[in-house]
Amino acid sequence: MKQTPETIILLNFVCEDIQKIARAIRDKHIYTMVMPYTVGVERLMQEKPVGLIICTDAGAPEHKEEFERFSSLGLPVMKIINSRGTNLKEKIERAVEFCRNQCACRGTWTMERFIEEALKDIREQVGDQKVVLGLSGGVDSSVVAALIHKAIGKQLTCVFVNHGLLRKNEPEMVQEVFARNFDMNLCYIDASDRFLDKLQGVADPERKRKIIGKEFIDVFAEAAAKINAPFLGQGTIYPDILESIPLDGNPAGVIKSHHNVGGLPKDMKFKLVEPVERLFKDEVRAVGRLLGLPSELIDRHPFPGPSLGVRHLGAIDRSTLRILREADAIVTEELLKSGWYHKTWQTFAIFVPVKTVGMKNHRRTYDYVIAIRSVNSVDAVTAQVVRLPWELLDTMTERIIREVEGVNRVVYDITSKPPGTIEWE
Repeated sequence: MKQTPETIILLNFVCEDIQKIARAIRDKHIYTMVMPYTVGVERLMQEKPVGLIICTDAGAPEHKEEFERFSSLGLPVMKIINSRGTNLKEKIERAVEFCRNQCACRGTWTMERFIEEALKDIREQVGDQKVVLGLSGGVDSSVVAALIHKAIGKQLTCVFVNHGLLRKNEPEMVQEVFARNFDMNLCYIDASDRFLDKLQGVADPERKRKIIGKEFIDVFAEAAAKINAPFLGQGTIYPDILESIPLDGNPAGVIKSHHNVGGLPKDMKFKLVEPVERLFKDEVRAVGRLLGLPSELIDRHPFPGPSLGVRHLGAIDRSTLRILREADAIVTEELLKSGWYHKTWQTFAIFVPVKTVGMKNHRRTYDYVIAIRSVNSVDAVTAQVVRLPWELLDTMTERIIREVEGVNRVVYDITSKPPGTIEWE
């Protein structure tokens, strides 16, 4: 179990703003973790916390028994009661003062220090053995690749799997960028038919994620067997864990099982190496910059591990995946051309398995719908809708309908997170 000095644990007794509070304390270089009020004392104490902050919304159940259990641990305890109309900033300031004065936190948790600790942890965990890393070309796995490579060099082999759900021209782009920027072992595996055959006709989002997660592990296991690697490196980050584990202890409270967390098979034989599992996305990017990764990797829009599989609603089918891939490429191209790519956190297309009546080339059509979503965020825990210029949306829409066969309608998603998640599945 990795240890982080000066850990403050925020216990979620049903508090809507708990992540905002945790992030605000982190910004003062004090490490925080969020745990549900149902967490066992033994698990909580494994983190060696120096203080506890009980977070609850006004009107939420009191859970007196659990509150007394945590209060009896001999640790400094603070309680934050959050309610609409109250000054959250003031409560955060009091929480920071509690950490400094009652818990003696000095604010020593920085990304520079994180890198030092991560390199040491990786070397201690792996020793002289080998690691295979599931590389997607996205920010998280790229930073993990750089971290593990810096720690153990050629003991690392990156495996880039084409599962048939990647964006247009992505397999070629990722291989070219990594060959240009890194002197590391990179193995490319085209397993698109293998994945798509298993996903054919699967509509349920949780089943999609679990199928993709299991198949990934099987592919990595085969690659690892060839080089005798007992370790699997992953780009798991903290929001993946938060969304995959119910914070209120109720399994129905899981938001989504990320393929690299809740989607992993229970009988997996790998030992996991996940050096950024305690970081938020902006912290991962900061680590990448300190490691010298190029902007074309660090500043890419986040892309989910299941890729287009969770941007294709409904049953997966090769023909409709093609529609989504082409539409998504147009959205990205126009975003780059207009200068809006780096003004947004994520902007992408979604395939909606609904047909509507329309007209194309003076003839009646009955074709599919593409949705466009654009959000800004800092850490992926919350997100705000971006108001893209109408002219840009108009250009994207016109091109998608004209160039992508099978689409006759484009809509724009204006839902923030919460209540919606960033991805539609």
